[in-house]
Amino acid sequence: MRDMWRLFRGLAAGVWLWGAAWHAPLSYAANTQLQLKAVYLGRFASYVQWPRQEASAFDITVLGAHPLGEQLAALYADKLIQGKPVHIRTVARIEDIGTPQVLFVALPTVAARQAAIAYAQSHGILSIGDAKGFAEQGGIIQITFVEQNVQIKINYDAAVKTGLHIGAPLLSIATVLRRSQP
Repeated sequence: MRDMWRLFRGLAAGVWLWGAAWHAPLSYAANTQLQLKAVYLGRFASYVQWPRQEASAFDITVLGAHPLGEQLAALYADKLIQGKPVHIRTVARIEDIGTPQVLFVALPTVAARQAAIAYAQSHGILSIGDAKGFAEQGGIIQITFVEQNVQIKINYDAAVKTGLHIGAPLLSIATVLRRSQP
């Protein structure tokens, strides 16, 4: 009986270690992707020109439940974007967005994302998202990871319609979607 118990404990420990070995890289990869999204979001902003820039701070709003807000707050606590201190907010409803320079859209449904994109477009806000098809749905920048590689899509027509100018360095590293030819 004692040998049986020892065998059971050994198997249980082995299963736990095997599970931990598989789980650790996945959570590490997810955390790394989250950190990269936060860094890229700030970098994107440095290559975008807004038609009006009267604000004394650079405002980034995360719409929806997404851990990016905390990551952004930690990363940009003592940094500047476009020479301005960075303020990060997380909101749950479109009505609470206000007029930030950047809106990260983390809503679960296509209809909700499209409503947020329409709001951003009508208020001159750079919309960024990581949902599949975000750029095709009218969002300006889509950032995703495929096999640990960053993929950036820019909906150029949506940027123009929003009144934003995206610099050539950012366009050169992205897949650019446009209906009209330059």
